[in-house]
Amino acid sequence: MKHKSHFALLFMLPVALASCGQVKGYADHLQDYAVDMDYRDGFTILQLSDIHWSYNTSTPASKRYLEKVIAETDKHVKATGGQIDLVELTGDQFMLANAYHVESFLNFFEEQATKYGFKYAAIWGNHDRHGLYNPNWIADKFRQAAHCFYIEEDDDLYGRSNFVINLKQGNDVKWQIANLDSGASFSETALSPFRDYDYIRKDQTQWWLAEHNLVGDKVPAIAYYHIPQQDNEILWKAVQNGAPNKNKFFKLEGFADNGTERGVSDFIPTAKQHNLKAAFMGHAHNIDWTVEDDDGLVLGLGVKTGPELYYAHILTDDPDPAVKKGLESTGINENFDLIGASLVTFRHQDEDNDGFEDGAFDLEHLYLNERASGDFVKWVNW
Repeated sequence: MKHKSHFALLFMLPVALASCGQVKGYADHLQDYAVDMDYRDGFTILQLSDIHWSYNTSTPASKRYLEKVIAETDKHVKATGGQIDLVELTGDQFMLANAYHVESFLNFFEEQATKYGFKYAAIWGNHDRHGLYNPNWIADKFRQAAHCFYIEEDDDLYGRSNFVINLKQGNDVKWQIANLDSGASFSETALSPFRDYDYIRKDQTQWWLAEHNLVGDKVPAIAYYHIPQQDNEILWKAVQNGAPNKNKFFKLEGFADNGTERGVSDFIPTAKQHNLKAAFMGHAHNIDWTVEDDDGLVLGLGVKTGPELYYAHILTDDPDPAVKKGLESTGINENFDLIGASLVTFRHQDEDNDGFEDGAFDLEHLYLNERASGDFVKWVNW
């Protein structure tokens, strides 16, 4: 269900009540939320997050940076015979933007998709709602873009960008990619002045379970959304208390999840019991920390993409233990900025020979800084 301004709802309530019966139930239209892509061993997903084009953006400079990230990734994957297959835009593409920023952004990605042969999927972040446009207008722009995967139904499902991408080999689904809207800020009542970070709701969890059941419970899945849920903080505290969970990269600020009892999401605890192998998000600009829980589920924040708004400056002589640990885990020994991209590569693995992937994937983080003396480019394996 698409949530409009609370103040607008006060005036539109009679109309809304009259039309509620026309909103379709998601459970009866599961096929409307799915698109297919061809799967192959070495299928790649490039995650770009928190690009933040805004009124303060130099569009030419931002395009140049994104061109470098995509070109570097293309070179990197081609070295092993691959290509960029899918780009996941995991929220906050915009912030206080206008029609020019939205249209130039989509024109840019259409040009890049044509050049490199990839598709891209768009997920809403909290700041994407904060612009000089109606959210329905930008949703239409995503829908109309030739190389963009974007589904938003007039339904009873919470949020906007909830859809799945089924990676198929012939008639068999080998992986499912879940895209979820983790929301913006919300208020509990129409006149509430308090705003909290949102969360993945129970109906979204049930929707994904139904979508996954359609392709079979043995199909491995990976999820992308914008705002970290409480699970990241739980695992961070466990690691800080000495738990031996594998973790890597940089964690320099809070996860900025909702953090309240009413905002606890059941998505990760439920989905990992149904073959979810990993979930990746963005939102927190000074974090690209990744961790594996006790059940083997990988949770990670993607590297912030581009120099808009704020990002971390990593200094090798920084006394902060978190910086030292991050440098040690990556093997980087020079100053750099924490911006770039993240790359997932699926690796064929079917050890029990039942025709289903076992959920094996590689994860790499790219740090790319523009420098007059030659750009800093560093790939780090998870």
